[in-house]
Amino acid sequence: MKKKVILAALCLSAMGCTTNMRYPNWEYVRIEDKAPDNCVYKMQEPCSAASNECYNWYKQRATKYSANTVVITQSTKDEKASTNAFTGNYNHSTQSSMLADYYACNGSKNILPAAKN
Repeated sequence: MKKKVILAALCLSAMGCTTNMRYPNWEYVRIEDKAPDNCVYKMQEPCSAASNECYNWYKQRATKYSANTVVITQSTKDEKASTNAFTGNYNHSTQSSMLADYYACNGSKNILPAAKN
């Protein structure tokens, strides 16, 4: 039993480290609703996951393009609901999609990670 707990803990910690190694400093990427001044455009990408998942995905992907700011340019949500007249079962689904631009910005809001000694 102890071996399983230790193995599970190692797997979880390894996955957390993998995200940070693949996308270093993604936590410092900002999300904005319009492009700030003093920025250089880098890339545009769509995301069709749930909107909460898209935000972190955009922040992580921005680091691949040396960007530190994500600007959400479009956001749509399509909701569908149906009820089966015979069984009374109710189904509800939501599909969202977002489009974002990545920018490399210099400004007072852009916080740099602390230097590691």
